[in-house]
Amino acid sequence: MMMKAYLAYCGKSFSKHISYRSEVWLRIFGNIVIMFIQISIWKSLAANSNDNMINMSEMVTYSIITTSVMNLLMTRVYQTIDSKLQSGDICSDLQKPISYPWYLFFEQLGTVSFQLLFNVVPSILIALLLFGVQLPEASHIFPFLLSLLVAMVISFLIGYLVALIAFWFLTTFALNWTLGALMTIFSGVFVPIWFFNPYWAKLASFLPFQYLGYIPSAIYLGKLEQPYLILIQGCGWIASLLFVVNLLWWKAIKRLIVQGG
Repeated sequence: MMMKAYLAYCGKSFSKHISYRSEVWLRIFGNIVIMFIQISIWKSLAANSNDNMINMSEMVTYSIITTSVMNLLMTRVYQTIDSKLQSGDICSDLQKPISYPWYLFFEQLGTVSFQLLFNVVPSILIALLLFGVQLPEASHIFPFLLSLLVAMVISFLIGYLVALIAFWFLTTFALNWTLGALMTIFSGVFVPIWFFNPYWAKLASFLPFQYLGYIPSAIYLGKLEQPYLILIQGCGWIASLLFVVNLLWWKAIKRLIVQGG
């Protein structure tokens, strides 16, 4: 019975985005522009490189994969809680006979499902025609799909963690900026971690952000020798983040101060 309720929220979130058709085209256009800019930068770097460190086929594919993966992340869950804290609607949500964290997860799942069908897939098809994409080896497909699942769960938990901290600060503005900066650098979205110097690469390996872009793309390209071991470590991050957010959740409920309500 509860699962039906969560699936209903998921479907409602999916349907809500269908009404914004113009936004779909803008997002697809934005994805292609981002891919074009990244690929142009890598082409310029490759043309001025004398040591052949940059494989253009790999970098074109890497840019397309990371841009696509970023559209499937659930970090924006903090925006939902932030707006509800400001309006006071979170009080009515907490009174519903459902788990609020699971409600947030399935709401984000509906959004991600919409993005996958109407944003990511069309963007990849257009990119395939414009830039070409290196196809993965058969042995890389399954761990790549698993890495996408790990990326979505970790991104949700990170976004949820930021949202819970907002119960103390009553805003996520500064936290949002910090999260965006950390993701831009350590997720490897723009620069693959294999190009980092040893110190920064080591630091990135100790953070969960690499699972939000670099790990899926590296697995797709066959850059990781032990992808399943990396994914097991990702599951360790999921377990750790679950422990933290569950601890903060109960503390946040006790401390709840609602603005505007």
